[in-house]
Amino acid sequence: MRITAGMLGALLACAALTGCTKTVTATAVPADDVQSTASPRSSSKKPTSTSTPTPYLTETPTLEISGATTPAGTKLKFGAQAVIPTFSRYAKGNLGFTVTVESVKAPDADIDKLPLKDEDKAKLRGKNFFFVRAVLENLDGVNFTQYQAPLFTASTKSGGWPGTLLGLSKVEVSGCAEELFAPSDFTTKGAKFTTCRLYFGLASDPITSLKYTEKPYDRDNNKAVTWQS
Repeated sequence: MRITAGMLGALLACAALTGCTKTVTATAVPADDVQSTASPRSSSKKPTSTSTPTPYLTETPTLEISGATTPAGTKLKFGAQAVIPTFSRYAKGNLGFTVTVESVKAPDADIDKLPLKDEDKAKLRGKNFFFVRAVLENLDGVNFTQYQAPLFTASTKSGGWPGTLLGLSKVEVSGCAEELFAPSDFTTKGAKFTTCRLYFGLASDPITSLKYTEKPYDRDNNKAVTWQS
């Protein structure tokens, strides 16, 4: 596992009663609240006269669910692709989202390197890491450079939330590298960008559902796109 030098702090959080343990470092953070911590899709960098136009740097475009996109309220199996209308600072268009979850026992060596107190590390031993991966495919061939990796609302078999490690920079553990922004070549039709986000909990209470709720979708189950086991 590697924690990047840019990591300024981390918060061990858990809201599931059976999925993982509480910590002494902070109040539990539900997955819905975790979603609200995502950084804005656009940065504060201002375009110059020679830079690529960034029409959505400070303005959010109107996104619509059309015949080419996945309807609100759709439920898919893990591994199935949804077609999601979204945008970068440069353009708007459709991305294919293919979402999967992998559960692996959290290695002690990885836990030892986490920026946590010893008593909090002890609570993680014996738990599982849940790797939430999303393969994003540029379906329209528009400029999705620096598109921010999506966050999903995760829930577990028991109906609770998995634990999550929150930091101010990306975290990498064995088998899951958090690539938070699409590369500069994510501009052509068929280009793919793979992301991974780290959660943790009990092996007996894995993640069984992930919801995408960003506009034009919503947190309401009938207005979200949901992947489930």
